[in-house]
Formats: sequence, C-alpha cells, structure tokens
Amino acid sequence: MPTVSITNLYKKCADALALDWVAGHQGGQRCVVLDTEQKLANIGYLNLIHPHQIQVIGLYELAYLDALGKNSYQDAIAQLFDNQNFACIVLVDCNNLPIFQDLRHYANKHNIALFISQFTGEYVINYLHALFAQILAQRITLHGVFMDVLGVGVLIMGDSGTGKSELALELVSRGHRLVADDATDFCRITPTILSGSSPLNMTSFLEVRGLGILNVQALFGDSAIKRDKYLRLVVQLEHMTAERIQQIDRLQGDYRIRNILGVDVPEISLPIAPGRSLAVLLECAVRNHSLREQGYNAADDFCEQQRQAMYRNEQHDFDIPELDE
Repeated sequence: MPTVSITNLYKKCADALALDWVAGHQGGQRCVVLDTEQKLANIGYLNLIHPHQIQVIGLYELAYLDALGKNSYQDAIAQLFDNQNFACIVLVDCNNLPIFQDLRHYANKHNIALFISQFTGEYVINYLHALFAQILAQRITLHGVFMDVLGVGVLIMGDSGTGKSELALELVSRGHRLVADDATDFCRITPTILSGSSPLNMTSFLEVRGLGILNVQALFGDSAIKRDKYLRLVVQLEHMTAERIQQIDRLQGDYRIRNILGVDVPEISLPIAPGRSLAVLLECAVRNHSLREQGYNAADDFCEQQRQAMYRNEQHDFDIPELDE
C-alpha cells in the first residue's frame, strides 16, 4: 500500500494547517499507510478501541481523559502510545492544558510526532482526508493548455500549430489565468470532479512560437496564474473543411461529451479561420456553458419564441385593404 512519511506530511501540511512540531521529532520516519480500497487514511478523533493512525485530540477528548481516575488515565495514555500503527498526534485548541505536558513526555519517549494546529479538529481531519484522497486519485496527462476562464476550468486542445498557446496568451492578456501549458496532469479527486495542474509546478511558463518561453507570472503578475483548477469544459481547436463545417448544427453548435477517467466532460469544437477572434469565441463558449449548466439553452429558447410568434400570426385576423380601381 502507498505510504506517506510523517516528515513529508509535515512539509506538505505545515503551512496549510498552521502546524507546530512540538515533540517526538524522532518519529519523522513513521509512515501513514494509505488504504487503496477506502481511498482514505485512518484519521479521526481520539479512539482507544479502534485506534487511528493519526489521532486528533481536542477539548472534548482532553475532557474525557481528564475525567478518568489516576490509574485509568495512565492506562489510557499508555494504550494510546502502544499502538504499533500509530503515526502521529495533532492537538487542537489545547496546548495550554496540563495534559499537554504528559503528551509531550510520552511522544518523546515513544518517538511519536506531536503536532499543534491552530485550526479546528474538523478542519484538520477534512483537509487530511482530501489530501490523501488526492494522492491516491487516478491520474492522466493530456496534451493541451489548461486555463481558468471566467472561473471555469477550460482545457484547450488541438493539433500542433492550431494556436493553442497564442490563444492562451491572448486570454491571459484579457484577465484570465493560466494553469498549465502543453501538458496538464489531471486527477479524479471525487467520482465527478477532475482537478488539473501543471507537471513539476511549471504553471508560470508558456511557449509561444516566435517568442520562445514566456514567464506569464513575471509579465502579467501573480493574478495571471493559478496552481490548480477543476476541469469543466474542453474546447477543441480544428482546421475544418467546408464539408465538416456543414455538418455542425447551426442551432446547437458542435457539443459532445468526452470521458476522462470515468468523468463526463462537455466538449465543443471551434473552427479555426482567418479573422476569427478565438478569444472572444472561447469566452462566449464558457458563458454559454455556464448558462447550460443552469438549465438555459439559447437554441431551445429561440425555437420556442419562433413557435409562439408563428402561433400568434396564425390566430390574427388580418384586415384586407380595399384596392383602388
């Protein structure tokens, strides 16, 4: 099964969870074993009967321990630290209580990492569950430019030379954000959500033919990039023949579904032709996609209004003017 060492876990979560490693520094080599079947690590509040690998202790857990008799208290603490699968303890809202010193002593004695977090226990548990689920998630790398356009994650795909990077550069200049150029790593973090990011944390860089490698963050500022984004729409750039263009539905457009890692993602094709503003078209495609998700379809509305107009005309009794002789 996959494992994550406590040292690596601390490096990953120290800032996000405001962690302070206060005791048991020799326990950094211990590992959290990730369950590939449940897609989760064993994390939860203090449990002595079915002990978690990561035990979260807050005010209620400390109140329980404090209410025990002296012998029962010592037995409970010993039982807590005797668990062979025990990885670490996270204290929340309780670093000033007397029991804190006992936990520090046992953590150093048994080489169990003891952390203090400034967040609530619920937040810590949910964050760690999400982190481990992402580590275990199915992954795939797709060729294309991944953008945050109007708050929607859009993957721009197409053959080499279709102008994906040039379109991305124009979108960035219009206030949208770059996530990944050329290749994007996607992972399925829930049954219906794909999260995309740049391999090797190369979000800032964009290759544009004739200009070479550009640092978008240096050119346009921090607001021009985003580290990760959920995928909501795929836009395929195509050099289309006249016959292919004739096959596109004039009312509904060229919409279809692309299945990625078992998740259905809407996809639309945009024909490439001289004089077409692809940036404007893509922005409109994103806005139209958002409306569709809200249940509005412009083509259906158009047809309905035409139907009503024809019905009104059929019911109108026209006066026939008299013609001059």
